[in-house]
Amino acid sequence: MKVAIIIPTINRPDFMLRQLEFYDQMKSPHPVYISDSSNPENSEKIKNGIEKFKNLRVVYQWAPPGKDYVYNLMPLIKEKYCMQVSDDDLMIPNTVSECAEFLESHPDYATCAGKQVNFYFKQEDFSKPYGIIERQTLPMGKPIEDEGMLDRAQNFLTNPNPPFLCFVVKRVEMEKEIRNLTKHFHPLGDMFEFLILNMVVIAGKFKVLDKIGYIMQRSITRFQDHGFTKDFLLYPPFLEQWKICEEGFSKFISKRGVSEEKSLKIVRWLFMVLFANIYSTEINAPYIGQKGFLEKTATDQNKRSQLKKIRHFLSEISFLKNIYYKFYPPRDVTRPESKYYKDFKPVKDFIEKTKTP
Repeated sequence: MKVAIIIPTINRPDFMLRQLEFYDQMKSPHPVYISDSSNPENSEKIKNGIEKFKNLRVVYQWAPPGKDYVYNLMPLIKEKYCMQVSDDDLMIPNTVSECAEFLESHPDYATCAGKQVNFYFKQEDFSKPYGIIERQTLPMGKPIEDEGMLDRAQNFLTNPNPPFLCFVVKRVEMEKEIRNLTKHFHPLGDMFEFLILNMVVIAGKFKVLDKIGYIMQRSITRFQDHGFTKDFLLYPPFLEQWKICEEGFSKFISKRGVSEEKSLKIVRWLFMVLFANIYSTEINAPYIGQKGFLEKTATDQNKRSQLKKIRHFLSEISFLKNIYYKFYPPRDVTRPESKYYKDFKPVKDFIEKTKTP
């Protein structure tokens, strides 16, 4: 099943074209919709680069920088499902297809994704599109499958390592609802982040398939300053933006069977929990509702250390290693014994072997 891949980009043509090159090599069936806010020079580079991909359907649209103009792409999308991808990340086409197929047969789920792996280049390649991967994370991603919308929100907001719910497969109709509200805000702003994450949690359950679906390149540009949120009481324009957010989000919730009065209270509750958790991160305090934060003991650390020693011992003996991995395959995506190896290897080969001197 085809999924519309939505990619906002600004002044990073090399990353944008790297992504298209990967999808072309992988023979991805998914059409790509680009919202480009680059300057004229970089826009021209992207448009010229698109022409070489004859077997990949690419829809290009230029948009002025500033607010979230992805909503302008929505009338052009013909597919039933869509997924946003950052211009410096990569999605696995087969997994994305399976996510759409899952949603097709599970109407009570609003979103679906494969597991996510983040990678880091060596320092000399840190901000480049190609290079040698120094390290990568284990596959990440936990589902949010509570029946009640408030239970899902609580699950998401109190998770110190929440899933990246902006990079998941969802129905285009829901994406239109979200973008009609986020169009009022800057895509790197706190209000945009608050909406793009919480609206999908409210909308329905989130499924995670046990295979890699999203590869994220991490760099310092990922980190966001939450100064706008923290200083909102001293920032008069916040009230105007909050009014738009509060009204639009509460309508989104009330359409799902909640009274207008309660919908408004839910939006305010979601924001206050987010606000409190931002401060919790900065002072290393427990998240709101998080349990066991201060209860980690030396015993827990010793147990993890012992398990690590056992795994290391077994890995030194070939016969035992094969038996162990048969029942407990490694999660390290670079190990051939891992179930995730076949999805990660093409990405690693593409990014490292395509590196230019």
